[in-house]
Amino acid sequence: MSALNTIFAAHGVVQAAIALQLLLLPHATTFIIPHELDLTQVLLLRFYGAGVACIAIISLLCRDMPNMLPCKRGAAAGFLFYHMIMTLVVFQSRNDGPLPVETSWGLSAFHGIQAFVLYAWYTATAGQVKAFLKQGNEANKQKHH
Repeated sequence: MSALNTIFAAHGVVQAAIALQLLLLPHATTFIIPHELDLTQVLLLRFYGAGVACIAIISLLCRDMPNMLPCKRGAAAGFLFYHMIMTLVVFQSRNDGPLPVETSWGLSAFHGIQAFVLYAWYTATAGQVKAFLKQGNEANKQKHH
């Protein structure tokens, strides 16, 4: 597995761990949400866990695909925007939201780092896409001549 594919594997594993915790043990989030959860909050945490599980599955399935495939790059772009949005939402609610300020800063940093790593992957693999497209164009020219 290449170093660039390790990013997808690590992303999938981290997201899977979070998803399992939210799906199976939503009450164990007291380190993030420091109050007793009611049934609606537990249900919403489980819904969020299901969404995070989907992200984990997609990330793990994409990890061994070639980096120039549009589906892998599309998945990376989707993950990137998800983490950027989460960073902004959590950061903006740090002073008046339901989470303690320290937790908001930590979650903002967590999502921001993931967004940065995914952006770095997207940028680093752009050369592979260009080389692949160039190779395909040259093959088509030779085929038609």
